[in-house]
Amino acid sequence: MLILVDSADKIVGSSSKKSGHVFNQQTTKGILHRAFSVFLFNENNELLITQRAASKITFPNVWTNTCCSHPLTGFDPDEVDDVTKGALPEAPGAKNAAVRKLEHELGIKRGSVDQSEFRFLTRFHYWAADTITYGAKTEWGEVSSL
Repeated sequence: MLILVDSADKIVGSSSKKSGHVFNQQTTKGILHRAFSVFLFNENNELLITQRAASKITFPNVWTNTCCSHPLTGFDPDEVDDVTKGALPEAPGAKNAAVRKLEHELGIKRGSVDQSEFRFLTRFHYWAADTITYGAKTEWGEVSSL
């Protein structure tokens, strides 16, 4: 389940991934939720970019940074960062989620990338409609708090 947040990044609930990304009359730009992006560099300072799987609902086959996804509720280790309790700038929940998704998406095993090397850069809100895949009247996209 996605972690839903308000405009101040305070947790307000949870929602399925599908519900968080669908555009409809009630949620014309989806539902604001937490997300993260990983930019993984090698020893030559080269960025690993990836092509999203064709099976993805949003932005299939799109070339992107190393890994994008969402911290989720109900995982161990915990992926929920409570900004009202000082979770930033360390963001341990988002880092736990990033480690989980690096293994899931790219086969990079937990422990292969030192989690202490992850750097939280900033947080921001963004919105993107998947018009490349679905055209101007797309029903899918992303509205996230990073």
